[in-house]
Amino acid sequence: METLELVNAAIAGDRDAVMSAFNATMAQKVSDALELKKVEIASNLLSPQEEVSSDESTETQTDVDGSANDYAETSTESSSTESA
Repeated sequence: METLELVNAAIAGDRDAVMSAFNATMAQKVSDALELKKVEIASNLLSPQEEVSSDESTETQTDVDGSANDYAETSTESSSTESA
Protein backbone atom coordinates (compact mmCIF):
# COMPACT_ATOMS: atom_id res chain seq x y z
CA MET A 1 0.00 0.00 0.00
CA GLU A 2 2.89 2.36 0.71
CA THR A 3 4.16 2.10 -2.87
CA LEU A 4 0.75 3.17 -4.13
CA GLU A 5 0.86 6.13 -1.75
CA LEU A 6 4.32 7.03 -3.06
CA VAL A 7 3.14 7.03 -6.67
CA ASN A 8 -0.02 8.99 -5.87
CA ALA A 9 1.98 11.61 -3.95
CA ALA A 10 4.47 11.90 -6.81
CA ILE A 11 1.67 12.41 -9.32
CA ALA A 12 0.08 15.03 -7.07
CA GLY A 13 3.42 16.81 -6.69
CA ASP A 14 3.40 16.59 -2.89
CA ARG A 15 7.13 16.48 -2.11
CA ASP A 16 6.72 15.89 1.65
CA ALA A 17 4.28 13.03 1.11
CA VAL A 18 6.63 11.45 -1.46
CA MET A 19 9.54 11.59 0.97
CA SER A 20 7.43 10.20 3.79
CA ALA A 21 6.05 7.35 1.67
CA PHE A 22 9.52 6.56 0.29
CA ASN A 23 11.07 6.44 3.75
CA ALA A 24 8.27 4.22 5.05
CA THR A 25 8.61 1.86 2.09
CA MET A 26 12.40 1.63 2.44
CA ALA A 27 12.15 1.10 6.21
CA GLN A 28 9.74 -1.78 5.66
CA LYS A 29 11.96 -3.37 3.02
CA VAL A 30 15.06 -3.11 5.24
CA SER A 31 13.13 -4.53 8.19
CA ASP A 32 11.94 -7.47 6.08
CA ALA A 33 15.47 -8.13 4.79
CA LEU A 34 16.89 -8.05 8.32
CA GLU A 35 14.25 -10.47 9.54
CA LEU A 36 15.08 -12.91 6.73
CA LYS A 37 18.79 -12.64 7.55
CA LYS A 38 18.07 -13.33 11.23
CA VAL A 39 16.18 -16.48 10.31
CA GLU A 40 19.00 -17.59 7.98
CA ILE A 41 21.65 -17.05 10.65
CA ALA A 42 19.59 -18.79 13.31
CA SER A 43 19.03 -21.82 11.10
CA ASN A 44 22.77 -22.00 10.33
CA LEU A 45 23.62 -21.87 14.03
CA LEU A 46 21.29 -24.73 14.84
CA SER A 47 22.28 -26.99 11.95
CA PRO A 48 25.39 -29.19 12.17
CA GLN A 49 28.52 -27.67 10.67
CA GLU A 50 30.33 -29.37 7.82
CA GLU A 51 33.76 -30.64 8.77
CA VAL A 52 36.71 -29.07 6.99
CA SER A 53 39.36 -31.55 5.94
CA SER A 54 42.87 -31.02 7.26
CA ASP A 55 44.22 -30.74 3.70
CA GLU A 56 42.11 -27.66 2.97
CA SER A 57 43.11 -25.88 6.17
CA THR A 58 46.80 -26.65 5.55
CA GLU A 59 46.64 -25.18 2.05
CA THR A 60 45.01 -22.03 3.36
CA GLN A 61 47.63 -21.69 6.08
CA THR A 62 50.41 -22.09 3.53
CA ASP A 63 48.92 -19.34 1.36
CA VAL A 64 48.59 -16.99 4.30
CA ASP A 65 52.12 -17.68 5.53
CA GLY A 66 53.58 -17.32 2.03
CA SER A 67 51.96 -13.97 1.38
CA ALA A 68 52.94 -12.66 4.82
CA ASN A 69 56.58 -13.57 4.14
CA ASP A 70 56.49 -11.88 0.73
CA TYR A 71 55.14 -8.70 2.31
CA ALA A 72 57.82 -8.70 5.02
CA GLU A 73 60.59 -9.09 2.42
CA THR A 74 59.11 -6.33 0.26
CA SER A 75 58.85 -3.98 3.25
CA THR A 76 62.45 -4.69 4.22
CA GLU A 77 63.67 -4.03 0.69
CA SER A 78 61.70 -0.79 0.48
CA SER A 79 63.11 0.42 3.80
CA SER A 80 66.70 -0.34 2.84
CA THR A 81 66.23 1.39 -0.56
CA GLU A 82 64.88 4.52 1.12
CA SER A 83 67.80 4.60 3.57
CA ALA A 84 70.40 4.52 0.77
